[in-house]
Amino acid sequence: MITLHSFPASFDCYSSSPFCTKVAMMLQLSGLAWQRQDLRNPEILAEMPHQKLPVLETPEGKIPDSETIRHWLEAQGAEFFPGLNATEKAHALAWIRMSEHHLQQLVVFARWGDDVIWPEVRDVFFAMVPAPLRDTVSAPVRERVLGGLDFQGMTRYSAAEVEARFEDDFTAIAAVVAEQPFLMGAQLSAADLSVAPFLQAVANMPFDRPLITRLAGDTVLMSYVARVMSAVPLPK
Repeated sequence: MITLHSFPASFDCYSSSPFCTKVAMMLQLSGLAWQRQDLRNPEILAEMPHQKLPVLETPEGKIPDSETIRHWLEAQGAEFFPGLNATEKAHALAWIRMSEHHLQQLVVFARWGDDVIWPEVRDVFFAMVPAPLRDTVSAPVRERVLGGLDFQGMTRYSAAEVEARFEDDFTAIAAVVAEQPFLMGAQLSAADLSVAPFLQAVANMPFDRPLITRLAGDTVLMSYVARVMSAVPLPK
């Protein structure tokens, strides 16, 4: 049996990482037997390829990165672009890249970049660390994460600029899924398995912050997320 090494659940999401949720959904659709192994000891992360999750442990070895895992699953016979021609598949890949390289920044920014909610987010993400040590242990990790956002440029924008950037994404997705069940039409595809978990990761955060409440209150987008998650039920 293959094993998915994943971050634990948080904020009513299958995993704190949308990438891990994406891989779990692909595994469900693949029909392969698999099991989940959550990371409980942060030191184990250093032993993983790329020092990141998800990682899929297979008879051929450990496979890192959700897209590399997708390619491996496709080599086993899984189909994540059903019925799409070459042009449509190119469009699906563009949705994937938008979610994993832009919406991903929103998830990170919403969780790690907001000083108001950080103490509560910290207590969820570092729950395995004794409470008196959480601030000490989490501080250098948060510093690295925010350093990455600063290098990319996200933390240099005003709040209004950040909201405008992601409003464009929300509007683009909503324009499509208001007219059809999934991003590529009537059938679920790899595009949905990337986009929906990132939207869910932000909307499920129980905080009264502008981007979170904007997304959580969007009935079109939230109905879309619910359709995707219902289409691929994940084990608890």
